[in-house]
Amino acid sequence: MMDEFEVNIQVPAPELQSDIISVTGLATHLDHAKEGLLERIKELQAEQEDRALGQLEAPITVDPKYHPKIIARKGAIITQIHTDHDVNIQFPEKYDENQDQISITGYEQNAIAACDAIQGIVDELEEIISEDITLDSRVHACIIGARTKGIHKIMDEFKVDLRFPQSGAADPNLVTVTGRPEMVDEAIDHLLNLEQECMADVVENEAKMAYMKPSGTAAANPEEPRGPSK
Repeated sequence: MMDEFEVNIQVPAPELQSDIISVTGLATHLDHAKEGLLERIKELQAEQEDRALGQLEAPITVDPKYHPKIIARKGAIITQIHTDHDVNIQFPEKYDENQDQISITGYEQNAIAACDAIQGIVDELEEIISEDITLDSRVHACIIGARTKGIHKIMDEFKVDLRFPQSGAADPNLVTVTGRPEMVDEAIDHLLNLEQECMADVVENEAKMAYMKPSGTAAANPEEPRGPSK
């Protein structure tokens, strides 16, 4: 505007909280500059009112146990929803009364779409089940693999979470599989097949170890000379 009207326009700093704008220039330019400035102010006010009218705050009720899953590691999922739908998403603070309320603010259509996206994630999470299976503890290392590559391959392929027992667990053979029902079933079938394959190696190795293990007491040599008979 300064170039357009050949004037200098000074806008007060926000911290001054002043509504006075100074316009300096030739008298012949000032009137046109003031008219242009007032027109621009009207446009900005209209845009602000339009944004205010279009903004919608849409709360969505989500069990707090799902919040970390919706946020995801490094905020990946919630950031994607924010970017895709151009909304602001606010999770409850630690001491807020309504811990199950997530607030979404944005244009009505965007806010509704963001709510639908979050609800879709919740619906998937609510379908997730956990099943315990018994896998011989001797094959756990074989299934987990070097540097846990084996277990991560299974989790990625079947979109499940696997939990093997810690050292000293009450049941060292108990493995927990968590995921969507159909994927849990497929993962369990795969694990049971792996157990059979790994067990064959375990049995073979145990047989070798038993064969190579030295006997505790040497048998007497039947050819050893006897002492003189009486």
